Amino acid sequence: MQIGINESENSTSLDHKLAPMLLFHYNYDMSLEESDDDQDNEESGDDEDVSDEDEFTEASDDEESMEETDDDETDASSNDNDDDTANDEGKEVNDTLLLYSISSKQLLANSKLNYLKDHFYWITPQGWLLMVHRDSHETFLWNPFTSQRISLPFDQDRFLRTNYTRCLLSCKPTDTNCVVLVLSLNDTVIWYCYPGGTQWFKHEYQSRRFHRHRGSVIGYMALLTVVGGKFYTGLGDSVITLDFSPNPKFDIIPIKAVQNPMYNFSRLYLLESSGELFSLFFYPPMTCPKRIAEIEVYKLDIQRRAWVKVYTLGDRAFFVNSTKCFGASVSAKEACLEENCIYFSRTGDKGLYVHSMERGTTAALNPGEDFLDNVAAEILMPAP
Repeated sequence: MQIGINESENSTSLDHKLAPMLLFHYNYDMSLEESDDDQDNEESGDDEDVSDEDEFTEASDDEESMEETDDDETDASSNDNDDDTANDEGKEVNDTLLLYSISSKQLLANSKLNYLKDHFYWITPQGWLLMVHRDSHETFLWNPFTSQRISLPFDQDRFLRTNYTRCLLSCKPTDTNCVVLVLSLNDTVIWYCYPGGTQWFKHEYQSRRFHRHRGSVIGYMALLTVVGGKFYTGLGDSVITLDFSPNPKFDIIPIKAVQNPMYNFSRLYLLESSGELFSLFFYPPMTCPKRIAEIEVYKLDIQRRAWVKVYTLGDRAFFVNSTKCFGASVSAKEACLEENCIYFSRTGDKGLYVHSMERGTTAALNPGEDFLDNVAAEILMPAP
């Protein structure tokens, strides 16, 4: 199968030397169309809803209930404030798009990504974007650092426009074996296709195979991460793998669960670094679940069937995009960043936070007064 690669018209490539970057897009309208299946989903009586916090929680059922109650109250207040701020600022920002280079600590020309304003888009951990044109509904992958476009099948079933989703790539999209995977964030459904292909395929998995709570399964599936062309996620005392050969196949690997008796719950993130799978546990203090008291890092050891605690990242820098459930890794030296550090964003906060594994401390990086305080950035990684 031949993959068609074209240069995007009316766009300017970003300088890859300035990546990773923070992407702020105010008033980005990702409103969903009504789906024919909406009514059916609402009538499924035995399945609970999935909140954003469910996706990152590693705790007992009682502790999950406590966390959701606390966060729901906080989020409700926060959302009210966000709505008021949006109303006040909406006329001024007018779909403003801003870029900030983390390494150079400078604001970049926002015209470089004006191309995004005509599209719905999903940022992948590999730096490529899944794009859908708002009018023509043309669907493709786009590399913002080279302006390369790779055609994808049209979204004929409107699943991208009627579901809350996340996109991953199994490898470089220029590879004919690349799988473009789209995860539903509120249902037990995945969609996938191949670059240059003509059709999206839909697959529904059975949540009870993995856990008795459907919502927990959906939340952990949202954390799927690619290592060596295969997709991985963790769920308590097991690791779930997803492979395509060519049809999707899930497997379960028993793993000794990570436990920290000092905390009642944590937020879990997964990422790949140097061909290995890492899990990051963000532990918030009981008095303020939005903050971070401690971060622990573990590496998956398949032979030992265990998560092995890691005390140093070496010359790597880890990134966690909390708003999009993904993590990524770069060479700190090549990206001109601090090595042995974890960079992460927080929902409803413009700041970027830098956690030093060596010192065990976290510092805040303020991108500047040009950015709204309560709008979190997306993290745009360098694209291979």
